[in-house]
Amino acid sequence: MRIISVLLLASVALPAHADTTAQIRGVTLSTAGLAMIEAEGALGAQGLRLAVRRADIDDFLKSLRLSDPAGGVPMLSMQGPGGVQDTFDALPFDPNALSDLRALLGAMIGAPVRAERRGATLEGAVMGTRAMPCDGEGQTGCAALTLRDADGRLRQIALDEALELEFTDSADRDAIGRGLDALRANARALVLDVMLTSSEDSAREVGLGWLQPAPVWKTAWRAEDGPEGITLTGWAVIENTTGQDWDDISLTLATGATQALQAQLYDRMRAARKFAEPAYAPMPAAPMARDSVVMMESAMDIAPTAMDDGAAFSRFTLTTPVTLKAGEMISLPFLSETLDEARLTLYRGGSHESHPMLAVEFTNPLPLRLPAGVVTVYEAGRGHAGDAMMPELVPGAVEVIEFARDTALEIRESVEEANRVQSARIVDGVLVAEDRIERRTTYRIDGAPDRATLLTIAHPRRQGWEMMTTGGRADLDETRFEVDVPEGNITEFAVLESRIVEQRVALLSLDIETLGYWSSRLSDAGISETLGAMQDLRAEEAELRREIARLQTEEAELIADQERLVGLIVQLGDDSPATRERRARVDAIEAEIMAARESRVAAEARIREIDAELRALLR
Repeated sequence: MRIISVLLLASVALPAHADTTAQIRGVTLSTAGLAMIEAEGALGAQGLRLAVRRADIDDFLKSLRLSDPAGGVPMLSMQGPGGVQDTFDALPFDPNALSDLRALLGAMIGAPVRAERRGATLEGAVMGTRAMPCDGEGQTGCAALTLRDADGRLRQIALDEALELEFTDSADRDAIGRGLDALRANARALVLDVMLTSSEDSAREVGLGWLQPAPVWKTAWRAEDGPEGITLTGWAVIENTTGQDWDDISLTLATGATQALQAQLYDRMRAARKFAEPAYAPMPAAPMARDSVVMMESAMDIAPTAMDDGAAFSRFTLTTPVTLKAGEMISLPFLSETLDEARLTLYRGGSHESHPMLAVEFTNPLPLRLPAGVVTVYEAGRGHAGDAMMPELVPGAVEVIEFARDTALEIRESVEEANRVQSARIVDGVLVAEDRIERRTTYRIDGAPDRATLLTIAHPRRQGWEMMTTGGRADLDETRFEVDVPEGNITEFAVLESRIVEQRVALLSLDIETLGYWSSRLSDAGISETLGAMQDLRAEEAELRREIARLQTEEAELIADQERLVGLIVQLGDDSPATRERRARVDAIEAEIMAARESRVAAEARIREIDAELRALLR
């Protein structure tokens, strides 16, 4: 018996034979990497057969939909993913035994057989095989079969090409047949025969739709410069990878950012279960598999196309039927629009490139998305001008694509910055100053020697900067300026930007040099006078600190000299004239030490007064 995976209705039997197959009537190719198949077929008592590639079965099971006028309950049935293993799990031998007679006989111990060899016939139950010497020279691997006949006698017969062997029990023959059928079905598993049946067996036409993986269809654009503007023509590059021929089908091309999930519906998934408490430690169960997620994002005639737009994607349906064999590819024009003058000679500020680019500015005029693709640009009378890539354009979107470099023009850009204090105030001892920074970008353009050029400069917009130069067109991240560049002349174009930067400075922490810096920058006379007074006080304070340091050094030296003389007087212990002079010098040094201390104390007191005066100034 065949082991069959049955979906939806286990009670409906699979028909033994079915000659009807579904016919493809429409295909929608998506940039999400899927093909939506629209088909129809005759469904009745015999069922409807669908040949589905093994690689496509998950998407088929995930997405199949049925339009049945009879409203019957449908069922899909097919060979299960574990059909071979399931079959051999119920057989006394493994798959390898069917290609090895000794292995098969070893697995079928006790099976009744009839063996005939060169006119001799033996019947009995299989007891196994054994190796035996070969009769002829050079022979290897000879073996004999041992049987037990009805009388209990053990008989042997050689296993060679002359032996004919028959299993006489029909159950054994059926088991071998089931194993061979399973292996044959597995060998044909690249394509699954899926049978659609229904609880209603009346003959009628039904519609079907399903998804299957497909390469992303591609667009190759042609942009041709002509007297009426640029004609943009889209060519679709399409491949039939559905595995079935297309015969006068309706083909739709869809572009957008739809999400496509890959679900594991055909292969087996086993739930992890806890083991009963065994006497040994079992190996941990393997984790369950998870679904993976794929995020998806001229003058010539074109194929007649019907267009419509949705929330997530746009569709282009060719109104002329398409015929294409499986595995073949076609390319045909499906969309054409004439744009107004869109040629640009474009220089992107901040790039510091030597030459501008030749570009085309595309604006999507349609109420639907234009698919992404490569663009080949042609110039009237000159031929191929260059290539570029165009992203998907939503309705009304604007995109500039660059296809070549204009080496006839040469550009140098330089940047200078200047800043000045625009306003200042003192708040709680803090100088709050607003600096106005001006940035000047100069574009020096050497014109083409043989033509005048209208150059578009795309100057980048900087966060927090205000554009001072007028006449530009502000976009989200750039401001565009158009500059007339005469033939063979040098033209300079300057872009001026500014911004205000607020600085906060704690004045009491500033030294003389920093106070002088801020005093020279400020135009407010009152604040400049305050800072000048602070600078004078800081200068006096610095001089006092130097004086204090000198007095401290002098005092230390006097104390050291005094201690040396006292020590010498004590050591000599006499009243000589020299000793008396030393005593007088000790007394004089003491007076000098006191004078130095008084001067230092006075200086320190003045520093405290200066600090108070500084604070008073700031109040």
